[in-house]
Amino acid sequence: MFHVEGYTQSREENYTLVIKQIEALIEGEANVIANLANASALLNQFLKDINWVGFYLREGDELVLGPFQGLPACVRIPFGKGVCGSAALHKKAYVVEDVHAFPGHIACDAASKSEIVIPLIAEGEVIGVLDIDSPIHSRFDNIDLKYLEQFASVLCDNLK
Repeated sequence: MFHVEGYTQSREENYTLVIKQIEALIEGEANVIANLANASALLNQFLKDINWVGFYLREGDELVLGPFQGLPACVRIPFGKGVCGSAALHKKAYVVEDVHAFPGHIACDAASKSEIVIPLIAEGEVIGVLDIDSPIHSRFDNIDLKYLEQFASVLCDNLK
């Protein structure tokens, strides 16, 4: 197993450690809900200045709330609506500096000011999204994007 203490290295080294931790957590476990629950808990522990982290899973042409850490959230999001729905529809990640400036943003938590959404893609199909909100404008950057895409890729390799 692993032991999470303080993350005291560079952001890149800390992200590399978190990716190794999720690999260890999901190794040999096939249950999607259990793996996503641990993944959201791990990211909630690791990331600073966030107020929500979790997953939405594909059900037809909608995303349905999955395991998360944070306040209660929107249950269903149509593809193409808000940041999560846009990420699912376009199969691309979004880093949003100001959610209130994003057309069609869905406000589940009024405290959220910025957001990053990473699509979960397995065998070319969107199976869900990783969604992280922050109460700070411009909280997420290209370092977050790069390593959260790697984190999502590890999950997707296990969710096939």
